[in-house]
Parts: sequence; C-alpha cells; structure tokens
Amino acid sequence: MRRLKIIEHISLDGVIQMTAGPGDDFPYGDWTAPYRSPAGLQIVNELYGKSCDVLFGRRTYDLMAGFWPTAPKSPMADRLNAAKKYVVTHRPESLEWGPCEAVGSDLVESIRRIKAMKGPDLIVAGSISLISMLLVHGLADEVVLLVNPIALGKGKRFFEGGSLPRGFALGSSRAVASGILVNVYKLIPTLAEEALSRAKLEREFEIAREVQERLFPQVIPEVEGVEIAAHCRPAQAVGGDYYDLIDIQDSSPAEAGQARGCERLGIAIGDISGKGMSAALLMASLHASLRGQVLSGSGDLGARMANVNRLLHGASGSNRYATFFYAELDCGSRTLHYVNGGHNPPAVLRKEDGGWRVLRLGDGGPVIGLFAGASYQEQTVQLLAGDILLAYTDGISEAMNAADDEWGEDRMIAEAQAHADLSAEELLQHLFRAADAFAGGVPQHDDMTMVVVRF
Repeated sequence: MRRLKIIEHISLDGVIQMTAGPGDDFPYGDWTAPYRSPAGLQIVNELYGKSCDVLFGRRTYDLMAGFWPTAPKSPMADRLNAAKKYVVTHRPESLEWGPCEAVGSDLVESIRRIKAMKGPDLIVAGSISLISMLLVHGLADEVVLLVNPIALGKGKRFFEGGSLPRGFALGSSRAVASGILVNVYKLIPTLAEEALSRAKLEREFEIAREVQERLFPQVIPEVEGVEIAAHCRPAQAVGGDYYDLIDIQDSSPAEAGQARGCERLGIAIGDISGKGMSAALLMASLHASLRGQVLSGSGDLGARMANVNRLLHGASGSNRYATFFYAELDCGSRTLHYVNGGHNPPAVLRKEDGGWRVLRLGDGGPVIGLFAGASYQEQTVQLLAGDILLAYTDGISEAMNAADDEWGEDRMIAEAQAHADLSAEELLQHLFRAADAFAGGVPQHDDMTMVVVRF
C-alpha cells in the first residue's frame, strides 16, 4: 500500500489558505513568497519524491490546471504535469489536465482503493475540505507542515472544519535559514481505528484460513487394506505446512454404477520456510504445482519433483523454500515410489522377529524452491502387511517444553510403536496428544502436521 502525504504551508496561527475564493475577503496573495529559498525548494522537491500521484479537490485542481501546464520548465512542473491526478468532482467530463481520474461518490472507500493500488506516494496539497475529511477518517499516513514565521489573523485554517481528537507523532523537524520550520508528522490511530483495523485483519485471516483448509484433502481416498489419517494444526491462523492425499487413476473411467478401487495413491507432505501469510501463499503455490505435475502423469517422480522445484523457485523469493516429500503408492503391489526433497525422513515402522525395524525414507535431493536447476532421484520401498508409515513436519517432532527440551523423533517413534495396535486415526490423535503432553502447556511454536498410513 502506498503512502498518502498531506503537504501544506501553514502560518503560525494555522492558516493554509493561499488565494481568495468567490465571495471570500481573504486579503493576502502568496504570503509564503518572502520565505522561499533554494534550500526550502530542495526540501519540497524531496518531500514530493522523484515521482508522485496527486489527490485534489475540484477547486484546487482548476487552480493548478490554470498554471502548471504552461509553467516554466522545472522539476516540480515536470513532476506535476506527469503525475496521475485523482480529482474529487461531479464534472469528470471537464477534466482536461491529465492524466486524471474522477474519484467516486463514496469518497472514503475510493481513496482507500486508490491507496491500495501500486504506484508512487499520493500527495495532497490545498483542498482544505478534503484534508479535513482525510484526517477525520485517518486516511493520511504523513502530514508535512511547512511552518512560516508569520501570523495572518484571518483565512481558512488547517483544522477549519474541526477534527476528531487525534495524536500526531513528530517524525522529523528541519529548520530553513529563511525561517520556515519543516515538521513531518505521522498520524497516531484512534482507539476506534485500531479496533476497526484489528477486526478487518482478523476477518481477512479467517478468510485465508478457510481458503487454506479447502486446499487440504476434503475426502480421504479409500484403499483396500490400508488405513489413512492426516491432520495439520497451524501455529497461527494460517500456516506453511502442507499435506496432500491424491487418488490417481490411470485407466479409463469406470462405467456408471461400477465401483473402482485405488490404482495409485499420491502422498505429499511439506514445510514452507517461515510462518503466517507469506508461508501460506507459498504453500498454495506448492499445492497447485504438485497437482499440475500429478495430473500430467509424465516422467518419473524425480523428473516431476524437478518440475515442481522450478515452478516454486519462480514463484518465491530468493530466500524462500520448502522441505518436501512426495510418494506414490502402487495400490496393487504396495510398492512405494518416493522422492524426498530435504524433508524430515518419513519412518516406516515394521515388526520383525518380535522387535521393531525402522526404515527412513530420506533420499531424493535438496529442498525445493531454492535452486532452480536441482535434480532429484526416485526411490522405492516395498511395504508389507503390518507396516505403519509416519510422515510428519518438524513442528510435531520438535515440540518444546518450558525447559526448551524437544520431544524428538525417537520419543515420537517409540510412542507410535507402543500404540501400534490403534487405528490410523486413533494413532494420529494419540501422537498429537503425546506431543502436547510433553510440551506441558507451552504455546505451539510451529505448524504441526502428520500423515499416518497403516497397512
């Protein structure tokens, strides 16, 4: 969002009026002229920036349009003539000094929309009634007052129409040798504005949370002889953990009324670097990239992971990445083809000769999204009856207690082995409860996600 800056010359007694209007007895012309100086002009040019857009009331626009288009060439003339002009007017057809756009009748919402656009700072100068409205509704980000060493006694003042009680924080102050004091203020939000902003932000996060929840599987695929359970619990309203369960059908569609079983099951789990909204947005990009590669069905998993990596690299900043594990289970042969992109190795728990054997699925390649040309290698493992696959993010294995001790993968795996007779869903819920019990009430510090597949 770009900044909206009010820039005004003001007298010691608060007058900002420069010219007389119809029926107005304002007796002074340009009363700032005696205090102008090259140093002051340089400061004003800095305040406007190399480029800007401007917001005018109609009367101020007409006054400016009568001077600047034919004014002698100067940085200010070039800047204002090139600027996009947003004009509060009921006569948009007569706006000739462009480029320009008439502001809609819902002034407050229109200005919020304009501020939300990409572009340079939005400058307001003159337009006393407009300034009063901007201050009342807290739409200005900065107020720059060039205080001239003169009291005028009459004329329209900065707070001409009154204003809500509001505090201003002094950001900077500079004195010009001619006597002008340049004060830059930032508006301090009122309690009502803070409450409104907080409520709006909470609603936006609620919408984002609802959208993100729809990205997770809404129905668990059914695979004969296999139990599947999965859950993600973000640390904030939205998170950067990702899991997916994809029913992949290779053959032609079944005839009407004919049931069909699973042919391949896609199993994905990932952890985006960072937390909150930025991680959630990259998580959505990862979801779309993976689904696109699965639907294409071309190449082995290593080649498809390389494609996902390139897509995520193009959609993220240079310091953003994800650890990611993706596997496809051949539902008939129970062969698991997988690629691990720098993720916590999922564990296959297998009972052998009265004891437990743990297979870790850790091979494949680096994290995704960080190196555009990274390569990945598909791996395979044969799964047997009685095997339990645990795929998880480090938020659950690294659950931390008040002493900063981590639960750890060894404790997590031991807990799963001790309760291997539970169903997949029951085991999933038990492991979350066990992690919480270890944390002992310490707030969750990272997103927690787990996928349990029990054969």
